[in-house]
This record gives sequence, structure tokens and C-alpha cells, in this order.
Amino acid sequence: MKKNITLLTGILSLQLVIAVSVFLLTSTGSGEFTSEPLLSFENDRLDRIVISGGDDEVTLLKNDEQWLLANKNLPIEQEKLEHLLKNLTGLQTTWPVSTTSSSHERFEVSDDKSRRKISLFEGNKSVPAIFVGTSPGFKKSHLRVDDHDEVYALKFNAYDAPATKKDWLDKSLLALTSVTHINTGDYRLIKDGELWRAEPELNKREVDQGKVNEFANAIGTFKVKAIADDAPEFVNDKSIVLDVDNGDKYSITLMEDDGKYYVKRTGINHVFTLSQYEYEDLAIANIESFTSVKVTEDNVGVKGGSKEKIVQQ
Repeated sequence: MKKNITLLTGILSLQLVIAVSVFLLTSTGSGEFTSEPLLSFENDRLDRIVISGGDDEVTLLKNDEQWLLANKNLPIEQEKLEHLLKNLTGLQTTWPVSTTSSSHERFEVSDDKSRRKISLFEGNKSVPAIFVGTSPGFKKSHLRVDDHDEVYALKFNAYDAPATKKDWLDKSLLALTSVTHINTGDYRLIKDGELWRAEPELNKREVDQGKVNEFANAIGTFKVKAIADDAPEFVNDKSIVLDVDNGDKYSITLMEDDGKYYVKRTGINHVFTLSQYEYEDLAIANIESFTSVKVTEDNVGVKGGSKEKIVQQ
């Protein structure tokens, strides 16, 4: 009996060794695994990218050297796309975690169920789509290339491939740098060299250089939240208009409605939502906000043998 058990154990072990050897030989032809790029494409030749996930889908189009949101003609975050393409081109195959189509649903890399589906196009030629599924670990995902059964566990984060317009939109698209003229209603603030002056000249007040520089910086750095497809109509009595000049003339229009904040700008035919913080930074465009009481002999008194400024409103 013991001899039979030993014999059966030996046969099973031999079968296991043969099975593994056959798998290795059929996988590589030499018994050694060779890593290769998961996808084959040239970044410079891509002109369309479609990313879907759940009920969301976004299409990115290349116009000359700039990538835009399809149907909106709005710029996307170019650095985010460069990061995504770098990650995709850097994907290298490893030992697959599965080679059967029956596992695709479980890893969420099937045609009908995936966390992300990324399709790349070079003109009329499409690169095989890649399905991004469940995560086996930190910043890793199960991946499968269309028309292939192999599922790989590779370093790739689905977060880096968002499927919504909001996540791809360049949030700084309305910001204007190097502003030299700001219209505050009855006055204009004009930058001469490093200093701002008011026109017409102020009488009892003087320009606060720090405050104007802060405001100009806010105009050059503010970010929108998202495209406001359902924005209300802008009405004059609720709108604040900023006329600025940085070599070209622009009008930035702000409006608060029902606790939400909106912004639009000449040159771009869309309305965007804005955070309350950004709105309040931009909605202070009046001469009182940018000036302080001018110090003169009339508002400086003498007390205890020393001069003391008397603040007059």
C-alpha cells in the first residue's frame, strides 16, 4: 500500500512538472518569460482619445498641438494627459494573473464591465483599447488589452484616467496674467513699471500697491470648478463686470445666484462655476478696496511733541 501511495505521488509530481514546463514553453517558446510593452503606439501620432467609465465618457481631440474637450472646444490640462500617456507607454507585461476569458468579469476588465476603457486613435487607425479593472494593491490595477484574454496586475491608477469633462478641463483657462489696466468703475488702475496709479488722479486717497498687486495676482491665478451647462442668465443688477487689459482687452463677468457662483469671460463662449472663495477674491473691484487715506499735513496732528496720523474716513 505504501509503495502504491509513493508511486502515485511520484506520478502526480511528474505531471505537475510537465504541465508547468509545457506552459512555460508555449508562453515564450524558450521557457523564459520576456516582458514587452502592453500597448504599442506613438504619442505624436495620436489625435483622439476616448475614456469611459460607468455612465461617464469623455473624448479628447488634438487640434494642432493642443488637446481639447470634444464638442466644447475648451483646453484640457495638458500635463495630466502627458502623465497618462507616459504611464500607458511605460506599461510592461508581467506574468498574467489570468489567461481565461471567464475571469474578465471577476477582474472587471470585460467588454461589459470595467472601471475604465481607454481607446486611442491615430487618424482612422485605432490602437487596441485597454480595460482597467479592480485594484490588487496600492496604485495598481488589473489590465487587459482588447481582443486578448491575458489579465495583468500592473502599476496603473484609474484615477489618472478620469472619464468626465470636469476632471479634464483646464481650470485656469479664464485667468489673465500680466494685467496692466483694471477698470473699477469711475477710476482706472494703470500699472507704470512696477507701480500702480489711478486715473483720474485721486484727491484724498492713494493707491495701495500691495492690495492692487494681490488683486492682479487673483485675476492671473483663479480657477473655475466646472462647465455650467445649466447656468442662469446673467442679469445686470446681479452681475459684476471686471474690465482688464494685459495687451488685449477682456471682460470678466461674475454673478451669484441662489448660493452658486458663476463666471464668464470674453473670448470663450461658455459659463463656468466658481468657488465662493474665488468669487469673493474677484468681486472686490472698487476704488475703496485698492486705496487708503492719503497722509497729508491736514490729517497729521501733533501730540506730545511727536506727529500722529489722524485717520479720516
